[in-house]
Amino acid sequence: MEKITINYVFQRFGKMEKDYTGNTSVLVSVFYFIDWLLAWVLYGASISDYFAFGFYKMRPNGRNEYITYRRYHKLMRIANNQKDKDICRSKLQFNQYFSEFLGREWLDVSVCSQADFRAFASKHSCIFVKEILGFRGNSVKKYQTNETDVDALYLQLRADKNGHYIVEEAIREDASLRDFHPWSVNSIRIVTMFNTTTDKVIFMNARLRVGNNRNSVDNTHYDGIASDINVETGIVEAKGYDTYNHLYLKHPITGKMMLGFQIPKWDECLAFVERAARKLPTVRYVGWDVVLKDDGEFCLIEANDNADHDSQQMHKRGLWKDYKQILKQLK
Repeated sequence: MEKITINYVFQRFGKMEKDYTGNTSVLVSVFYFIDWLLAWVLYGASISDYFAFGFYKMRPNGRNEYITYRRYHKLMRIANNQKDKDICRSKLQFNQYFSEFLGREWLDVSVCSQADFRAFASKHSCIFVKEILGFRGNSVKKYQTNETDVDALYLQLRADKNGHYIVEEAIREDASLRDFHPWSVNSIRIVTMFNTTTDKVIFMNARLRVGNNRNSVDNTHYDGIASDINVETGIVEAKGYDTYNHLYLKHPITGKMMLGFQIPKWDECLAFVERAARKLPTVRYVGWDVVLKDDGEFCLIEANDNADHDSQQMHKRGLWKDYKQILKQLK
């Protein structure tokens, strides 16, 4: 097992080094590897941190600015109650706890009858089936109900002893956001810290997340594109980026301009997220996925108690000092 782990480290390091630096020199690779080990010891930087944040070309003072893998786990450990975080991680518990913020109908497949499931599908032309403990969009499936054997789908989901599913109606989002990528729901990720000592919800950063390649989810692990939003103005202030380190001025399929886009009703969006954050004060570090519907109302898709530290710091400064200052105040 130890040998496999070492091989994995070398293979991952070599792949990321090539992707980010294009280096083919053995001596330079050895230097980078030793330098990464030092960055791991001093700053807790993972291989991904080392290359994605540009540690390989950065001085120590610059490296110390970043939330690294180790610091990310420290952040979650201090800010979030380990028991209550399950409200965020289970889609079933999330839907139950944040029912007033959902803005869509849903069913728990494990307890609903086949007739209830059939009636739900007949009411909604498009539905999403989600495994309650799935993450990064890997357990979300989209169905057009007029093209689906609904009874067979229900029996299939109930027969899966290793899965627990919910079904939700598809969200019809605001046209200005839908136009980026009509094949998915395009969401807004807002990361908050709830400083319960000062009773203030702090908006740490925000991103517009849009799907790509006609996938049904906007997650970057499924080719999605993210663009940083100015928290004060609600305007997309940087080019979009994906996990392959590509940059986008506009969407590659639809051609809609991303840079400079104004998120509609931004002040209302922030107020909506603050209300949600205050509802769960024991989980103080959360990445909220929000959608503006075509009726002008906001709804919650997910609450992520483990919002990725890497995507928050891509193509911008490190954020460790911002978070560290708040962590010192938490009781």
